[in-house]
Amino acid sequence: MLWPKLVCFALVALAFGQLYQVASEESIAVCPTNFTQLADKCYLLDDSWKNFYESDRHCRSLNAGLLSIKNAIELKALNDWLPVVAPYQPEYWTSGNKLGQTGNDYYWQSTGEQALFLPWATGQPTPASGDCLSFLASVSMTPEGTTLSAHRLSVRNCTKWAAHICEAPLQYFKTQLCLNTTAFFEAKVPV
Repeated sequence: MLWPKLVCFALVALAFGQLYQVASEESIAVCPTNFTQLADKCYLLDDSWKNFYESDRHCRSLNAGLLSIKNAIELKALNDWLPVVAPYQPEYWTSGNKLGQTGNDYYWQSTGEQALFLPWATGQPTPASGDCLSFLASVSMTPEGTTLSAHRLSVRNCTKWAAHICEAPLQYFKTQLCLNTTAFFEAKVPV
């Protein structure tokens, strides 16, 4: 009695398998909603002022982490982007800190990795001023207007208030255009 049911199931599966054919397939990388892609990461600028802990909690609520800067490419991408999206915002929290550390080593809380690329602002680091790292630009006021220098890292007290930048990894999907005899549809499959 089981044998006819298996044959019937196999024939139905075969028929449906031939009705839907993948016409094309490509891989894409996208950012979460409201995030902007720069280099190989996704960023969300939040200009509401919070302390380091509140900023970290906010980013985590978005399945992201506070900003971490791995190399000069990321630093340049951020310094090119910030004057466009927030031309008058001088300071942002990063995930860099030395909380719980007795030495002068800083870690990116968002990744757990030691911060090896540290593009310091002039006169930094000053460990006596705190345990957390902010991304700070110098403000210059002239008769022509206000300008900001490139953002660099600065040591700050973790309870000070600043805006923050959340980062998330790119999300990779494989898109397939599927066809059957009467219609087509596109499916995104996480990789």
